[in-house]
Amino acid sequence: MHHSAISMTTKARNWLGVLFILAFPFVLFFGFLISELAKSLPPVPPLPNPNGYDDFVKAGEMVSTNSWYYDSTNLEQLRETTAANTEALALARAGLSNECRVPLQFSKTYAENHISDLVSVRRVSQAFIAQGRLAEMQNRSSGAAKSYLDAIHLGNESGRGGILIDAMIGVACESLGVQQLQKITGELDAKSCRETAATLEALRAQRQTWGEIMQQESDWSRRTFGLRGQFLKLFYHSRIKHNLQRAIDKMKSSQKIEGQLLIVLAARAYELDKGHSPASLADLVPDYLEAVPQDPFTGTNMVYSPR
Repeated sequence: MHHSAISMTTKARNWLGVLFILAFPFVLFFGFLISELAKSLPPVPPLPNPNGYDDFVKAGEMVSTNSWYYDSTNLEQLRETTAANTEALALARAGLSNECRVPLQFSKTYAENHISDLVSVRRVSQAFIAQGRLAEMQNRSSGAAKSYLDAIHLGNESGRGGILIDAMIGVACESLGVQQLQKITGELDAKSCRETAATLEALRAQRQTWGEIMQQESDWSRRTFGLRGQFLKLFYHSRIKHNLQRAIDKMKSSQKIEGQLLIVLAARAYELDKGHSPASLADLVPDYLEAVPQDPFTGTNMVYSPR
């Protein structure tokens, strides 16, 4: 009897040990969740007044749908489209001159309800591109460059203070402007190249960092979903990690192409001024560039390849 009691005690002790080993990771996880949720969230920043983002949304609602076809329309159609968008583009440019911040809402239906705002922002960028294409057809390359820079500026500001989807729509808007600028660098004179490079460099310096974007996404998620959101993150960890990596790769690719464009613009201005290509990127600093652009993938200075 005494032996049987000792055996039962040993078994119970072993089971408790196994249960402890199995439960320990869950205890750690719950402790981590509770500690994370216990951390105080930063206060929600007040929206600027006036808020340039509101102007982007209103302008997008006014934009002619013909702006979508900027690459397949003729001169007359582009002229009509740009004329129809005059008020919308003026409103969007007024928004660019003001402080901008996405007006977040902390509700589970926010992302779905926010889609119409994102569509409006994208339409404004297309209207800027259509205006630039018209300027190109009218042999006004410097005017085209300014419209394309406005599309890039819009991309910068339309995601400010928002969540990841806002940032990615912003990247798409920037990419539209960069792609069109790449096509006309050879048509710009030295002055236009210098001015375009200076504006582009300033816009790059004002851009939100990936860390800022992810912090905004995390804060929004915590306010909106609380503990349930943390569980979902754990459950879908692999998928979320994959999607985030795709997003950051897309962002870095866009920034690298933009950095290469910046170098091309500065090098062309140098060549037109000096009569020969720069020997290296160091020749462009500080008269044509404030600093050598960095490769977002490696963190090292980008390389110049003379033609």
